[in-house]
Amino acid sequence: MSQVSKYEPSAAMLHALELEFSDEILTKTDATFRSYLEHRQLNYENAISVLRMLLSIEDLSTLMQYSQIMQFDVPVQLTKAGRLSIKLSQKANQIMLVPLVDEVVLLPVGTLSASEQPIQRIPKLFNNVGRVFVVTNVTKECVIIEPSRFSNVSPKSIKNTNFDVIFRSPRIPFRVMYLALNRFTSDPKTRRYLFPHVNTPKISSNSGRLSLINADIQSNPEQLEAIQQIVAGPNPEVPYILFGPPGTGKTTTIVEAILQVYLTGRGRILVSIGSNAACDVITLKLIQHIEKDKRLQSLQSGESGLLRLISATQFKKHVKSIHPAVLKYSNYEENRRKKTKSRTGLKKIDLAKYKIVVATLCLSGLRAARSLVKFTHIFIDEAASVSEPETLLAIAGIKNDNCHVILSGDHQQLGPVVKSKRAKSLGLDHSAMERLLLHKMYEVNEKGQYDRTVQSRLRRSYRAHPEIIGLYNKLFYNGNLIPMAPMAQVNQAANWSMLADGKFPILFQATHGETEIETNSTSSFNMLEAQMVCWYVLSLLKDGLGGVKVEQNHIGIVTPYLAQYQLLKRMLRVIKQESVEVGTVERFQGREKPIMIASLVSSFSGASFLSNPRRINVLLSRAKLLLILIGNPITLGKNQNFKFIIDQCKAHGNVQYKMNKIKDDSIVDLLKNLKLQDIKDEEMTSSQSSLDSI
Repeated sequence: MSQVSKYEPSAAMLHALELEFSDEILTKTDATFRSYLEHRQLNYENAISVLRMLLSIEDLSTLMQYSQIMQFDVPVQLTKAGRLSIKLSQKANQIMLVPLVDEVVLLPVGTLSASEQPIQRIPKLFNNVGRVFVVTNVTKECVIIEPSRFSNVSPKSIKNTNFDVIFRSPRIPFRVMYLALNRFTSDPKTRRYLFPHVNTPKISSNSGRLSLINADIQSNPEQLEAIQQIVAGPNPEVPYILFGPPGTGKTTTIVEAILQVYLTGRGRILVSIGSNAACDVITLKLIQHIEKDKRLQSLQSGESGLLRLISATQFKKHVKSIHPAVLKYSNYEENRRKKTKSRTGLKKIDLAKYKIVVATLCLSGLRAARSLVKFTHIFIDEAASVSEPETLLAIAGIKNDNCHVILSGDHQQLGPVVKSKRAKSLGLDHSAMERLLLHKMYEVNEKGQYDRTVQSRLRRSYRAHPEIIGLYNKLFYNGNLIPMAPMAQVNQAANWSMLADGKFPILFQATHGETEIETNSTSSFNMLEAQMVCWYVLSLLKDGLGGVKVEQNHIGIVTPYLAQYQLLKRMLRVIKQESVEVGTVERFQGREKPIMIASLVSSFSGASFLSNPRRINVLLSRAKLLLILIGNPITLGKNQNFKFIIDQCKAHGNVQYKMNKIKDDSIVDLLKNLKLQDIKDEEMTSSQSSLDSI
């Protein structure tokens, strides 16, 4: 990263921050922005200026958080493990700091001024003076640090000494996005590619009959068509979009398309996704086919096949949790000799030698853009969940004239993670995929017809019971989804005693508990709902689904609030059911469970977390066999989407009003003594989540 500029904020943008990025100051800072503020439309002419402005607002909002937690004249203690410990002030939020990524700079006492406003301190975050350490662990009370990689400071030499302390992020994603925007500036062809004319010429091409690797695709016309179009590449002037709602086999389609492009003998492919976890999933699916199909033997581990490109940060943080098969196909040095092993544990590789490279968007922007590789295809999966600047990471400086870009995802699910409310209000939370789908070229007419040379829309959903699909199909997909899961696999809740209508495996549990917010917190929790969740968990595990045995790993619990998530985690630990997975809506995106229990924590009007239709869509579309919704019907009924859901449950008699409670005194005592301070829901998508993108 030392080769990438730090992209320090300009004086003009720091001044704009002081004025809370008002419309007036933003138009003074950049005249191009005036027109954008009037029409809120990104186009070929204004894209670079607008995206740079929005990215800078988001960046400065993050820098502001770090500037607010600088500490003055604080002691640094030596731990038993030989590292250093700094006690965190009340202002310092431990959730914000990212171990093995964030840095700590120790300065002589008096270097920093406590009287300065946080905005005035931001330039000091870029200070190169002082001893630099890396955060290794964060607890509620303190942060543990050790010398940075190239430092020769001995922790023992500075123990029990007071320092002024700067906490800072290396801002890797931001810096690489600024770099991508610079590349985008000097590449008008790629800019036109992402902002196409309406009458873009097409090239008639036919890939011929495909010999499928996954034979099941033959029976799915939409998947088959998408693969044929991607292999043929009939429209080189615009990105190809694969729209894949829940359970429609988007990843299956993408994997087959990647391998079919490879089999043409002409393919050199970059597969890029926002998170490391998603990169590992698609790599595993590729490996499963590569190691079974003789036609793909040349892709097996070696310098010419598949490469899962791992960053040094990901290696340090998660190497033990990476699947062994993924490591086998990665740049990990498996058999390192002590004398020759690299400092990072990763070997130097030449990307040009590999036919298929899988990497995060951030790493693609760092590595692929620096290499001389000429990719024929760039696949960006989960493209609807990343911002326009993030999408550019895998395109700007990488795409050439003969390269096809395939964007796949679902813009009806959660979009890009944006922490700054101002950047979000100005449009940074919109993806390139979402914008393109509003373009006339990607228009779908009243009959459901569209230009099949630029997009495919998957319809056949294999995930869930038809009635569960029916909820989100009606609300978010205009009834276009076709339930295809075999009833023998998804009808197992039919005989569950809690359902009046077993053919409709959706239960609404009415509660009227008090929603609470603890001290120094903005996140809500509802203890009565938490009790109800635990009652259902224990009931399902004890009695099953009308004769169908239920295990802990069959159940998922989703909630839109971080405080409720933490409350439920603690309660499940007390009742010894820790293997039941609990997560916020964000954590469950792209996941599924046979049984999902949703704790909605809404006993007041204006619940902002539930007014977002995409959150509701994710919440509804995780369950395969049974969906249990727990909340206040009066409050939720004010939301049109939830009114429809509750009305459907009422029509089938599947609304439960009886308040079943756990009688375990230990849980009751726990509820009385819980302390959920300092929890803010904005932290659900904080720098912790951005770590997985590096």
